[in-house]
Amino acid sequence: MSRVMCTACNYIGESRTISRGSIDAEVILWFCFLIPGLIYSIWRAVSKREVCPCCGQESCIPANSPRAKFLKERLAQQAANASLGFRPPSRVAIETGRTVGRLIGRLLR
Repeated sequence: MSRVMCTACNYIGESRTISRGSIDAEVILWFCFLIPGLIYSIWRAVSKREVCPCCGQESCIPANSPRAKFLKERLAQQAANASLGFRPPSRVAIETGRTVGRLIGRLLR
């Protein structure tokens, strides 16, 4: 297994491989009907997928991809900003700044 990064929960590490379907349904199909049980077992063996072990989402990307590197940098920047107590301005603050800037611009004409 290779290292992956989950874009849903930002987990970095090894992914988990799971099969689609249900083992209970597979056992019932094998006991009741031989051919459908065989078909279902083959489908389950072929349809394996990698999921995040933390959140179970299929949103894993390789950890060395450009997108993963970008997300890691963004997470590091957010952590640094959080440690400094920095918060991005709210929508109200942005609109108020624009309005005040327009007003000052009109007064200085």
